[in-house]
Amino acid sequence: MKKLSFKTITTLWIILLISVICALSITALIVMSMKTTDDKNKQAIISAVESNMDEMEYSNGIFEVENDFVFYSGGIYCDLFTEKGEYIMGETPDALILSPKYKENSVTEKEINGEMYYVYSMLLDFTKYEYEIDVLSGQIISYEVDVTPTVKHNAVPYSETNFQDGINTTQAIDIALSHAGVSEEDTEIIGVELINYHNRNAFKIDFTSSYSSYDKVYIRGICPISDTIQTFDTVAKNALYFFPAFIIIAAIGAYIITRKTIRPVEKITESAQEISSGNDLSKRLDTGNAPYEIHKLGETFNDMFKRLQSSFENEKRFTSDASHELRTPLAVIKAECEYALSENADENDRIEALESINEQNEKMTGLVSALLAVTRAEQGTKRFTLEKGNLSQLTKDICNNFKTTKNIKLISHIDSEIEINMNTALITQLVENLLSNADKYGKENGVIVVKLYEENNQIVLSVRDNGIGISEEDLPKIWDRFYRADSSRSETEGFGLGLSLVKKIAEIHHAECFAKSEINEFTEISIIF
Repeated sequence: MKKLSFKTITTLWIILLISVICALSITALIVMSMKTTDDKNKQAIISAVESNMDEMEYSNGIFEVENDFVFYSGGIYCDLFTEKGEYIMGETPDALILSPKYKENSVTEKEINGEMYYVYSMLLDFTKYEYEIDVLSGQIISYEVDVTPTVKHNAVPYSETNFQDGINTTQAIDIALSHAGVSEEDTEIIGVELINYHNRNAFKIDFTSSYSSYDKVYIRGICPISDTIQTFDTVAKNALYFFPAFIIIAAIGAYIITRKTIRPVEKITESAQEISSGNDLSKRLDTGNAPYEIHKLGETFNDMFKRLQSSFENEKRFTSDASHELRTPLAVIKAECEYALSENADENDRIEALESINEQNEKMTGLVSALLAVTRAEQGTKRFTLEKGNLSQLTKDICNNFKTTKNIKLISHIDSEIEINMNTALITQLVENLLSNADKYGKENGVIVVKLYEENNQIVLSVRDNGIGISEEDLPKIWDRFYRADSSRSETEGFGLGLSLVKKIAEIHHAECFAKSEINEFTEISIIF
């Protein structure tokens, strides 16, 4: 089964994510629309009822409904009932005339003939009085009783007014309260003013009372919920119409975004395949202006190619060096074997041939071991543990056990208690290689001087001989593999790997190597930790 591409998987995930977000958004939109519409319709029925509150009154003791009373508007019916629930008037169809005694001042839902309706009831109490009393005769000209005001009116201070052959303000108030059948303790005077008619004057007295002898009246509003449901259906249908469009747009956008995002990865893949199929490991991936993560991925690949290139080059070099250096001993072995197998060879000749073959075998074994040691150090294929150790004592022990040739004298100047983080086996090999190199190229009856000291927060290990020396142009080459001093100036053969291994061991210990030399005077190798 063919695996899906990262581009396809990412596109599908983005489409799925946007689909879920759209679904949740549409659901939230419908829920909020339902809530908003529901609240709006409930508020509409409450407003319709409350707007009719001021359109009723008892005028001169008779209940009257003003012409501004709205019995039907915007799908909302308003009806009037007595406190006992008896129908007074309205325009609601008979089937919808219900008892008003539901939860007062709260919108409730009621099922009527299989359809749901909002119902809102408000019980009105008539406790606001307005009297007009003639100032001369003290007779009541007119009076009205209105619904209890929703906003409390503060009493307006009034002054006492007296009329000759008439009544004063206090008397007018007493007449109004007495006619209303309320006591002064239960009454709050809102205001008293003197009004002028064309032929007489009158006191206008406004007051409220906590007690009323007039019948309370219900206003009940009712409207169908179907309008709200229809609005919900419209919103839901529109959302469902737009949902596929959202998904299509999301799919196209996700594909474009994913394609643009993945393009740098595709370029890296193409470049990597080109490098992998070719023979040039020196090529590198061009990350260009790629995003940080892609750039980091490309750099990681480049580092990997760099290590691969180094490994292949080391392997190639190892093969070339080994084949070059092994050619001579193998040729000698072949020649000795052919001579030993010839008819002219006697027993002594065969013994000499075997000795020569054994000598060449030991030479090849040493060469291969040295090559492996250098190659492993270069490639870093082996991890070495560095632990704190006494470099002074280790160096002294190596010097004491080292056997020089050609009557060369070994002198050491080693400061005590110098400690570093080191691998004992590697440092031992490093010092022995330096001593062997100095002994190999030293003069007859010469001297080797070994120093170990601390200077300027650095630890210096140096080995100096008074041998054949190295020319200035050849000095940088001594760290290369298979470099050997001019054979015309040296009677000792070697592989030319000692100092190359010394440098690698020094690098493992984060140290640096330096060399000084003069022809036929001295050579000094220094390792600075």
